[in-house]
Amino acid sequence: MNHPSGDAHDAALDGVTKAVSAMVERIFTTLDAIGSELSSLWNRLEASDVRPRSTDLGVLRNVVIAELQQHSRLLNGAGLVIAEDRLADSRRHVEWWRPDPGRGVSNRVKLDLNPQSEYFYDYSTMAWFAGPRDHGTRWIHGPYLDFTCADLNVCTLAVPVTSRGGAFLGIAGADAPVARIDAELLPKFQTSGHLLALVNAEGRIIVANHVDYVGGSRIKVPHGTRPAWPVPATTWTLISLD
Repeated sequence: MNHPSGDAHDAALDGVTKAVSAMVERIFTTLDAIGSELSSLWNRLEASDVRPRSTDLGVLRNVVIAELQQHSRLLNGAGLVIAEDRLADSRRHVEWWRPDPGRGVSNRVKLDLNPQSEYFYDYSTMAWFAGPRDHGTRWIHGPYLDFTCADLNVCTLAVPVTSRGGAFLGIAGADAPVARIDAELLPKFQTSGHLLALVNAEGRIIVANHVDYVGGSRIKVPHGTRPAWPVPATTWTLISLD
């Protein structure tokens, strides 16, 4: 592989970081749209002195599915995860949808939300939920192996959703399989003329254009020993493998 130098080198790296940032921003824009619909619905119900119920959230199905279809090449699941004790009829609630390409429909993911169950899915302790809740910011978690929903290496992106009064209602989130992120970004990596790995804050690989570096695994290069470039608006970093 030819290696650019000087201004050409800087331009190549800039192009890669912009491509990564643009991809992430597209996902967050989708989540902002889903979250806005939940917030608007919640505010309307509360303005009518109605405490929202889980059945009220069914109207948001089409919004989630439309966003999933629009970003089907990148996302394999998206939806809303409601904060505990917000709903009148359910302490915990998840509205999460995954496409079924074979049937041309989207299926709602069913999770065991009973704390007495052996298979209790306690989302309140999970980083992709706790991060937006506790910090009030966008969040990216992963890559990690999602046994519960997809059995794939994924990155989960989430945004906090709040009511008009500022109460935390839950998160709008989406799963992006590492393989799909790779397919989206690898062409840009390949044309950069540089061997690179995109890693998260823990050094876990998301994308790399080198056969020795596999998505989902931890990078073998000791931290701080290679040139690195932070990717704006994320906790991700580009690391040189040259």
